[in-house]
Amino acid sequence: MATDWTIIREPDDLLAETRISLGSLPQQCGIYLVFRGDPEKVIEVLQKALEKATEALPKGNYQDKRGRPQG
Repeated sequence: MATDWTIIREPDDLLAETRISLGSLPQQCGIYLVFRGDPEKVIEVLQKALEKATEALPKGNYQDKRGRPQG
């Protein structure tokens, strides 16, 4: 996985207090994090999400929607 990071703060969102997008584009920007909201809340949400993902993903505890078109 790429080691370069791009972090972008977007304008606040009317639909969500905190919104985060993560991804990896190795040929472009490496790993990206785009967020809306208070940076401290972003860190809190990321920490909670990582904790839950570490527990759930290896067990297959998630909704698999790969057959659905992106967007």
